[in-house]
Amino acid sequence: MKRIVYDAFGEPARVLRIDEGAALTPGPDEVVIGLEAAPIHLADLKGITGQPWFTNVSFPAVPGYEGVGHIKAVGSAVGGVKIGQRVFLPVGYGAWTEEMRALAADLWFPPQHISAEQLALIPINLPTAYLMLTTYIAPRIGDWVIQNAANSNVGYYLIRIARKLGLRTVNIVRRESAVPEVEALGGDITLVDGPDLAARVRHAIGNERLRLAIDAVGGSATTRLAECLDNDDAKVVCYGFLSGQPCEMPGERLIFRDVELTGFFMKRTLSKFTRTQIADMRTWINAFLADEPPNAKIAGVYTFDQIAAAVTHAAQVKEARAGKIILKP
Repeated sequence: MKRIVYDAFGEPARVLRIDEGAALTPGPDEVVIGLEAAPIHLADLKGITGQPWFTNVSFPAVPGYEGVGHIKAVGSAVGGVKIGQRVFLPVGYGAWTEEMRALAADLWFPPQHISAEQLALIPINLPTAYLMLTTYIAPRIGDWVIQNAANSNVGYYLIRIARKLGLRTVNIVRRESAVPEVEALGGDITLVDGPDLAARVRHAIGNERLRLAIDAVGGSATTRLAECLDNDDAKVVCYGFLSGQPCEMPGERLIFRDVELTGFFMKRTLSKFTRTQIADMRTWINAFLADEPPNAKIAGVYTFDQIAAAVTHAAQVKEARAGKIILKP
């Protein structure tokens, strides 16, 4: 059984190596999952280089936050699970490995007809989009939602989920070349960020309701999103810092305009959910995937033996990367 590991923080193409180990056997309440595909996210690369908030690892460490595989072995106390059945990997368990153990009670079985490359991108980003749209403000059909980094993977799912929920989206990108891509995804309005963003948004939607902003950029972009919102119980939800800067929010927006700034972290949000609530979310997402199979842009598929080239490609930005990078054993 092969897995990709690193023994110290550093440049991913240099510190990653392939480790050989014995095949796994499940405990009574466990299954063994064989990897089919796992993405290489920027967060994975940040973890390997040891950037802040990504240093709580034990070496040798296995990277990879999500992926999809199939059941290879079933524990003696596990029922209702079939060998070969496709399953999402548990989030955050070290996905870049040919095999992993998982508790059978926590498994999430996706629709079986979707490709492994597309399913590998689902366990984090699609629930992130769904939860941000549904847990902060009760959505009403016809409401507007605004997001930046709309050409990201989360942005892609958010547009499609919002449409399914009857919401309309204002989608902000940071370069003109990204506008046609987002428009093709079905976004209602797509604009390039800039100092006059609020005026352009209000010109586009008039006085219609806009109480939720989704921020992946931080810095002054947070302020510009807040300026677009209604002045009544509105929220900016931050889930990323693509700018590398902390969120900026003028005090008058918080105090006099009743705009709230909050952060989203999926693990923390789901820790407050019951098993029934998590199961309901997964059922909704599975039905959504069955109705609208994902079609995220894949820029490259690499094997374990090509890991140096894979992480080098994943580290590129904008047109140089041109989509998601997938790792397969």
